[in-house]
Amino acid sequence: MARIKPAGPEPIAKTLGALLDRFDKGDHFDLVRVVGAWPGVAGEHIARRSAVVEVKFHTAVIRVSTAMWLQELSLMKTELLQRLQAQVGSDVVRDLRFVLGRLKGPSGRRLRSVPRLPRQAVELPELHDEALKRAFASLIEAWGRAAR
Repeated sequence: MARIKPAGPEPIAKTLGALLDRFDKGDHFDLVRVVGAWPGVAGEHIARRSAVVEVKFHTAVIRVSTAMWLQELSLMKTELLQRLQAQVGSDVVRDLRFVLGRLKGPSGRRLRSVPRLPRQAVELPELHDEALKRAFASLIEAWGRAAR
C-alpha cells in the first residue's frame, strides 16, 4: 500500500483566506481583505506612509501621513483603485478616499532622520570689489538666518 506523503506547511494567509470566504456570507470582512491587499496594491514605499482605516459604503478610507502623500495618492487614485478592485473584487471597493492623519502601528513608523555633517569653514579668496563684498556678506547673513 502506498503511503501518502504529508504536505508541507501552508501559509496562514491561505488558510485564513479560505475560512473568511466560507464564513463571510454578508461581506463583513471586506475591511480585512482590503487591509491585507493594500501593501501589495500600493507597493512597499506607499504602504509605509498610508493605511486603510475603514471601508464604508464601498469606499475605502485611506489615512495618509503627510499632505504631500495625500496629493500624490489622489493623483494615482484611478490606478490604485483598479489594482485594488482586481485584488479584492470590484464590488467590495468602488471608490478611494484619502484623509490626512497620524499613522499607528508598524506601518506608521517614523522614518529615521539622517544626521547632518558638521559645517566646515570655507576659505574664500580676498575680494577687492566693495559691492561684491557686501553682496557676499548679505548672502552669508541670510543663509545663517534660514530655517533648517
